[in-house]
Amino acid sequence: MTFKPVFRPLRDLAAVAAILAAAYAAAPAIAQQSSAAAPVAMGVDFDAAMRGLNFAPATLDGNLDATMAGNGIVDADEMALVSAILADSKLDLRSKGGIDHGAVVAAYAQAEASAKADFSKLASRYPTAATVGAGYAMLGENSLKSYSAMSASFGAPMSGNYALALKVGPKLAYDGDADGDGANNRAEYLAFIDKGRAAYVKAALDPTIMPDTNQTLQAPPAAPGRKIVGVVLYPGFEVLDVFGPVEMWAYVPDFQVVMISEKGGAVKSAQGVSAVADYSFADAPQLDIMMIPGGVGTRTELNNPAYLDFIRKQDAKTQLTTSVCTGSALLAKAGVLKGRKATSNKAFFSLATAQDPSVDWQGKARWVEDGKYITSSGVSAGTDMALGLVAKLYGKERAGLLAHSLEYIWSDDASNDPFAIAYKPDRQ
Repeated sequence: MTFKPVFRPLRDLAAVAAILAAAYAAAPAIAQQSSAAAPVAMGVDFDAAMRGLNFAPATLDGNLDATMAGNGIVDADEMALVSAILADSKLDLRSKGGIDHGAVVAAYAQAEASAKADFSKLASRYPTAATVGAGYAMLGENSLKSYSAMSASFGAPMSGNYALALKVGPKLAYDGDADGDGANNRAEYLAFIDKGRAAYVKAALDPTIMPDTNQTLQAPPAAPGRKIVGVVLYPGFEVLDVFGPVEMWAYVPDFQVVMISEKGGAVKSAQGVSAVADYSFADAPQLDIMMIPGGVGTRTELNNPAYLDFIRKQDAKTQLTTSVCTGSALLAKAGVLKGRKATSNKAFFSLATAQDPSVDWQGKARWVEDGKYITSSGVSAGTDMALGLVAKLYGKERAGLLAHSLEYIWSDDASNDPFAIAYKPDRQ
């Protein structure tokens, strides 16, 4: 594990913390003045620090609260905003109602020093834990609670002094407004992240750059006479889970495929690329066919009432409800698979089975049909399931022709499962 923070020009952060924290405590009026007179510039490589803990900087989103649910912004991208402020000694947006460099420097210095003390027993094994902890602390009280809940399980709760971080946190959190332009950080993120992290950070720290109507894509109207096939995205979805089936369904003339997410807009996948949701939960049409993908973000959504409630409401009127990979865990947690046969990714089978033991979980199945529910095994199995759905509605010949036209070798036997496992449910 490696940790490569860059501090310029200061190297003893603990000493800096003591000096700055004391200055802010002793002279709050002075602390509110511009920091331009004595600029302190530093940059922190939070990505490297997160990798030192085996976190995935490109995809991890889990700091909404102590349950470690996601807030719609990848954690490393949130911390990149903090790093950019630390590195810009001239940044002062207080006149706009935004953040300023001096306050963030003082807050980070105190947070880092406190985190070093809190994680002193873990330092030899996890040398980057303090940097990551300080980064989470800078993103508000709930973010601090999220990381502390995890670190507490290692015997190291974040019980130190993070007062300055909690003071600036409301402006740096996902629902804060770092530049004071009226658009919160999450709105700026959804509007600009498709152009890269740098574009998001620039927009979040420049009051003259705001999301406009052209960046809020208009949802396509439902076409009369066509089945609306909705893929319900979430941060950390698996790309092939989504676009394998979509590649097949998009060529069915009777289908209109749409993307949906909790808030709409750009949603980052587990692979780091984003997809744009046409609809939010609030304005989504009733779906004829609903598909829930899997991915590393599944664990977060299992604790997201809004996502689970959307599944329930849509499922009440869908013609077919489907899932790929660990998406079946979400269907099970929502309670729509009770008493049904279903399957899931065999490598993460226990995640699905733990959500509802009343489901008749199939350890050997490429995909499983039970009434209107069609669940598939891991990742690539979703494409076979998608063709199976076409066969269910329009016949196997049509599904075979579709596969052939896309030069795809369809595994058309739902029971042919090379990744099968022995599963014995523990029922009382």
